[in-house]
Order: sequence, then structure tokens, then C-alpha cells
Amino acid sequence: MAPSQNPNGGLTRRTAITTIGGIGLAGLAGCMGSDGDGLSGDVAASGSNTVAPITQVAAEDFEAEYSGVAVAVEPEGTGAGFQEFCQANSDFQSASREITDEEIDLCGENDVDYTHYTVGQDTLAVGVNEDNDWCEEITLDELEEIWQFESDVEQWSDVRDDWPDEDIALHGRDSASGTFDYFTEHINGEMGNIRDDYSATSQTDEIWDAVADNEYALGWGGVGHLRSLQEQDGTLRAVEVESDTDGEFYPPEEEYIEGGEYSPLARPLFFYFNHASLEEDPDLIGSFARFYINNQHGFAEEVGFYRATDDDVVENHDQLDSVLEEIGEDPDELTVERQDP
Repeated sequence: MAPSQNPNGGLTRRTAITTIGGIGLAGLAGCMGSDGDGLSGDVAASGSNTVAPITQVAAEDFEAEYSGVAVAVEPEGTGAGFQEFCQANSDFQSASREITDEEIDLCGENDVDYTHYTVGQDTLAVGVNEDNDWCEEITLDELEEIWQFESDVEQWSDVRDDWPDEDIALHGRDSASGTFDYFTEHINGEMGNIRDDYSATSQTDEIWDAVADNEYALGWGGVGHLRSLQEQDGTLRAVEVESDTDGEFYPPEEEYIEGGEYSPLARPLFFYFNHASLEEDPDLIGSFARFYINNQHGFAEEVGFYRATDDDVVENHDQLDSVLEEIGEDPDELTVERQDP
């Protein structure tokens, strides 16, 4: 079942489930709601468009369980999200890369203390239209040749002689995105190093929609969105990418991600939270963090990503416990109890 879109641009499977399940599932969700546990208030979650589907599912399930809570997920991109988070304008920050030195400095200037948690694994896919019958695999050098700053690649035949003499319609993420940062650093050697004549967007689904509409298009972005469109109508195909571990070519599939062969385009996904928000409302913020961590495997897999390791989950719990203890709170007093894998 392909997830549907929420108004903020994230993926929400609850909308799809409710549509199919109708009144029965809506009634079940109502039974899950609880005003009796004392959790209420607003949680602001900024950040990654890529990670937003995971956070959105966590938010919807948490709201269903605790009806006095509202979690606002704003997927403006990792970079733009950190600008908000590091100025204390959000409680949680979803991120498709780790915080940069410049962002650390901005957090320091605004006295924002934080910790980060690994919540899943993503894979960047290189995708083409289903009618593209020539680009089955691509090397890392060819990707760099296509995407580097001031690239002179205009047509497919500029990459390989036996590819068509047709212009490549290029689509990718914009510079506010952690996906952009990751792709440019690992393909072009430097964060932000990219040609300036491609179609850039903050929304991954727009990339794949454009590729699905053009036989001569090439795009890159999160694999979860690509899979969703594949499941809907089969208009996209992921290209096998050369591995920097053994020089062979691999598709973005679980066995090659877990085995480390699909490299360098596999990456961990994170969320960060502001310690000041935790101090202000430890049960609300701590319980949402705990709920997210307890269920992170299911949340990630449900929207097309890969799970982090069980060790990551335990480490996330231990870190949350440590922060709670540092601010004088008992982790065992949270409304949401810890559940280890």
C-alpha cells in the first residue's frame, strides 16, 4: 500500500489506512485516545523532508494515543530545519545528516543544548523513467561527471557514446536539504558542489513525479518516495550504482544496504531534541521521544525506510535516560515506559 500525502508534504499512512478501513479503524483510533494520563500540549518538529514521513507516523500515533497532544511536523529540509532548531524555535529536529560545525556554532550562540538519536536508515536512489532502456547501471565517476559544478554534460550521449543523443532532464533536491548535502559531498567530493542548471526542489516526491513523466529524465532522492510511486504505477526504475567498496553495481535493496555494498549512497537518519524543551515539559517531550524510540523500527519500515540496529535503539534509550537524569528527572516516571528490542 503506498502512503498518501499529508498537508505538510510528509507521508501519512494513517490517511491511507482510514480510507480503506473506514469507520471501524477510525473507531479504533478513537478508543486509543487518552485524556486520563495527563499528557497534553504542543510539540514542534522541524527538519528533514526525507525523515518527515517517519516523524509524521510517530506524531499521528502519539496523538491517537494521547488526544490532548498536538505534534506539528514541518518538513522544510534539514538545513532550514536546523536554522529553526538552533534558534530554539522547535523542540524536535528530523535530520538526514548530522549537524554541521556551522550549525553547532549557531546552537551555541543561542544556548541550545541537544542530543541526537539514530532512528532509521535511508538510501539515496538514482532513478530513471521506466521507458529508459539504456541506463541500467552507472558509475560514481559518471554521476560526478553529470552533477558536478559547471558540468558540460547536456545529453545522455555525453556520458556514454551508445546512449541517446537526447537532453538529460535533471532533477534533485535543493540546497536546504540534508539529502542535497549528503549527495554533493559523497558524489562530487564537497558539500554544495553541484551544477546550477538542474530542477531543484524541497520535495522528493516532485523529483520522482517529474522523472516518471519524462523518458529522458534522471533524478536522485530518497528511495522511500521512489518505491511509493513504483507501487502505485510502476513508472520509475532505480539504477544500479557502482559501490565504493568493491566496484560492483548494486540496486538500493535491503540486503546490499545491510551488507554495506550499497555505498556511499546509504546513510543513517536522525532526530535531535532541544534539552530546554525537555526541561520545560519533561513528561510531554520525554514521552514523545520515548514513544518514538520504542516504535522506531516499525515507523521507519512502514514508510519505506530501513530500520536502525537494535543496538541503536538501546543506545537511544540510554541517552534519553541520561539526559533526563541530568535535568533531575526520573526516566521511570515518564508516562511512556521504555521498551527495549
